[in-house]
Amino acid sequence: MRPRILLNCSLNDHEASTRTMVAYCDPIHAAGGLPLIAPAFTDAASIAEALDVVVGVLLIGGPDYHPDAYGGHEQPAEQLMLRRRHDADLLLARETRRRRLPVLGICGGHQLLVISGGGALVQDLPSEWPDAIRHADGEDGHEVRVEAGSRLHALVGPSLAVNSYHHQAVLPGRCGGLTVCAKAADGVIEAVEDPAHPFCIGVQWHPERLAGTPASQALFSGLVRAAG
Repeated sequence: MRPRILLNCSLNDHEASTRTMVAYCDPIHAAGGLPLIAPAFTDAASIAEALDVVVGVLLIGGPDYHPDAYGGHEQPAEQLMLRRRHDADLLLARETRRRRLPVLGICGGHQLLVISGGGALVQDLPSEWPDAIRHADGEDGHEVRVEAGSRLHALVGPSLAVNSYHHQAVLPGRCGGLTVCAKAADGVIEAVEDPAHPFCIGVQWHPERLAGTPASQALFSGLVRAAG
């Protein structure tokens, strides 16, 4: 039986959200896993039941999490995800970490891993991070440097070119119990992990959009191996 990997659910109200979910599911399937999508459960009992039947979790990207989850300041409502998804995702991430299930967080899912452990975010890089490079250049992206000796380094090597679709980032010193394992040239945190965990990695870029590249597929394969 393929290792079952649970994904949280996009609640964006447009057709592209379905294509986005498929883009996350395909590299999990290609790595030998069986992707299963959970609706946005907002009760702990349903989250627990869903996690009882899987062996790993993939936390996907999306709109911004509400700043009240990490002591942030107000930001425009149009940037924020629906409160139902916000509440459901926090429950899922916290229980996933409590159970020490293998987990990969992507972009917003990377930020979610941090928030769920008590961490915080830089809420707008262009206005709050002096000398930041552009982090919203899409497929053009930038280079990421990976810490030697990290689990991420073992998967993707010392550096890689990534795509970039974010205006927020993990706040240095507030990483939610996780270790920084990759940065951009401007010092913005691009990946975190838990070295003591079987597999707990968050990346700020979107490997599901680069799943044809070896480094990106290695992330999904690493999750499925750890879960299997």
